[in-house]
This record gives sequence, C-alpha cells and structure tokens, in this order.
Amino acid sequence: MPVPTKQRDLIDPSALRVLITGYGPFRGFPVNPSWLAVKPLHNRTIHSLNAHPRPVHITALQLPTSYAAVLAAAPGIHARPPALPKSLDPSCVPAPPPRGGYDLVLHVGVAGPGAMRVEQRGRKHGYNSPDADDELCPVALDGAPPVRGFGKGYEEFPDEMYTPVDCAKLIEYLKDMGISDVVPSSNAGLYLCEFITYGSLAEAERAAAQGKKETPVLFMHIPPVEQPLSTEYCTEALRRSISWICSQW
Repeated sequence: MPVPTKQRDLIDPSALRVLITGYGPFRGFPVNPSWLAVKPLHNRTIHSLNAHPRPVHITALQLPTSYAAVLAAAPGIHARPPALPKSLDPSCVPAPPPRGGYDLVLHVGVAGPGAMRVEQRGRKHGYNSPDADDELCPVALDGAPPVRGFGKGYEEFPDEMYTPVDCAKLIEYLKDMGISDVVPSSNAGLYLCEFITYGSLAEAERAAAQGKKETPVLFMHIPPVEQPLSTEYCTEALRRSISWICSQW
C-alpha cells in the first residue's frame, strides 16, 4: 500500500525517527496487548527533552509472533535505508523510513501480570518453545537435544547482548514522571520477545561495524490489559520512554 502524500509531508525533516514494534496474536491473546499499547503512537510526533527539544516522529509496526518473521524482519529494520516488512495491521501504513536508519528501535511485548519491565539483555540460544505458528526456533548447534536460536549469519556475535540504553536512569525518570510500575529485568523469557531483542541488537551492531550509524535498541515488556495496568498507562510510559531515550544521543 503506498504511503499517502499528506503523511510524507507531515514529517519534519529535522525530526528524529523512531520505530516501535508490537506483536500479533498468540496463545491466549487474539489481540496482543503489546500492539494495543503501541498502535496509538503510530505516526505521532512528540519531542525530546533536551534544552532545545527536537521533534521525534514515531512509526509503529506490528510483527507476527513467529521466529521466521523476526529473522526476516531484523536485518531490514537495521538496513540503510531500512526495509520494513508489511505490518499485520493494515491501518498502520509505515512512513518512508529514514535513509540513514532509525534513531531508536523500541520493541514491545506482553509478559505476565505485574509491572512493566525494561529488558537489559538478549540471549543467543535457548529458544525451545513453539511460536504462534506452532513452529520451533531454528537449530543453531547440533546436539542431543539441539541448541535452538541464532546460528548461521550470527556466528560473530556473543552469547549475550545488552542494550546501550541506561535502563536504571530511564526507570528513574519514569518514576519521577509518575510511571511507578516499572522495573529492570535481565530475563526476557527466551521466547519471541527475547528473540527479537537479541536479533535487533545484533543487527544494530552489524550496521555499526560497516561504518553506519548504530541505532540504540531496547525491549520493554508490558502486562496483560488491566493486570494491573491499563493500555493507556502503558502507552504513556512508552511515549515518555521514547522522549527520554531520544534526549540521550
């Protein structure tokens, strides 16, 4: 679907560009709470928190909850220029990506009840649960049992990768702003949420190794709707997180 001319014209050429992703249906979630929280931010322009605030344009993208979809999407997200897959939600047409790459990529997924979680790391291996298509993660290393995760094309990357975002300071800022239900985490669950965390961090580092801009990557978990947080609460926390992170680079 072509991007409407009006949408192209609405983006300030000086704006920082942010991509935020949520997931599609899986298991007991016919509508994924992550997408409910992410979708209201699509095509919005907010501002950084610097002394001279910059506009920040947000593009929201809904991805299938599948290993194959993540493996296909991650390289394109960090390509120069980015090449985005088609969103599962046809009402959210992505704006043309910035030729030099996004200034921030924020991934969002749903976890169990409780506080929002700011995930600090992604692991390369250990993805043993089937995805929403009932498919297993590819085998990375042969063995009995086989080791599943990132294999061919990711040999150069370490077993664990960490976000460059200062999670402690982000959480401190959110709490100062009244977003109190947020905690740090170093265990994103070894499912699709952690899978995209590792893949996106690796592809950002790959781009930087080729002399291109390294885009900061972060993953945030939200709880199911009203368990105990509302969708609106989570959306506001994501919006404030984007403004804060975009003030750090």
